[in-house]
Amino acid sequence: MQIADAIRQDIADDLLKPGKKLPTHKQLSERFGVATQTVQNGLRILRDEGLIRSEGVRGNFVTDDAQPPRTRPSGEQDKPSDFEAIRAEVEQLKERVAALEAQAQRGR
Repeated sequence: MQIADAIRQDIADDLLKPGKKLPTHKQLSERFGVATQTVQNGLRILRDEGLIRSEGVRGNFVTDDAQPPRTRPSGEQDKPSDFEAIRAEVEQLKERVAALEAQAQRGR
């Protein structure tokens, strides 16, 4: 969710314009300090929202009709829902388990 939120903000701030190619999975992984699978999950959310499109080996691109997220009224707080918070925690746990499993495999 954090990756999707950050890229949404990049689109809203005009850092990523319609038609522009997104950084590679590796670059995004390094930017956010997460596994590439987590990057893929974040990009899937953006594809489902219609903000980006995948062109296979060419990469991911901002859609031509990408609309930046609507801003909230000034008094409204920007808090993730309970569901979003739980989803983010589950993703972090998945990454930690995967890292532990990889470490256990190397130790055998």
